Amino acid sequence: MIRQRELAAGLRAGSLTQRQWHEGVTSLAREVDLEQLAAELRHARLRSAGKPFGHDPQKRFVTFLDEQQQPRKLGYGLALFDFRTNSVITPHAHQHMVSAHMVIEGRVRIRTFDRLRDEGDALIIRPTLDVVAETGHSAAMTTPQGNVHWFAPRSARAMTLDVIIDGLDAGQESYLIQPVDPLGGKELADGTIRAPLISFERSMAIYTARR
Repeated sequence: MIRQRELAAGLRAGSLTQRQWHEGVTSLAREVDLEQLAAELRHARLRSAGKPFGHDPQKRFVTFLDEQQQPRKLGYGLALFDFRTNSVITPHAHQHMVSAHMVIEGRVRIRTFDRLRDEGDALIIRPTLDVVAETGHSAAMTTPQGNVHWFAPRSARAMTLDVIIDGLDAGQESYLIQPVDPLGGKELADGTIRAPLISFERSMAIYTARR
């Protein structure tokens, strides 16, 4: 928790680049004691983010508490995503934020893409990861690395714990989520994909947990 806070502070202060944060948070995930993390979560304060949209997993905000049962000041946000059999986080890109996603229960197919450039109503993306992740696996997202991701459960139930740092670009929105359609995109000669930007409603209609 201390190291996670240091990484977040460094990123916000500009002493760490997003690539350095990506490397740091990925390395840190390999050191996490999953039993200790589970104990922390049992004593944390959980707050529902509201009714899921479409087949989104149930999202809950996490507040870790200290010995006096007061909220810990972390410098980053935490959220649990509870996947059922038909849940899916459809492919989407990000702006003004970074995040890391650890599987803490079940199995999740994680697909990521680098965002190379924007072209009007589409993004040029390159596939970077396609794995069925077991408990303890973590995947991070930044502007230069893995900016587009897609999560679908591969077990009856699955859960991820997400670290979220937003508001990274002064004068901009805290964050921006942009659904994209890599399966409906055009594969280019260099192996990249021209993936159309689509609406949340269209994304939920196209992408299900079976895909």
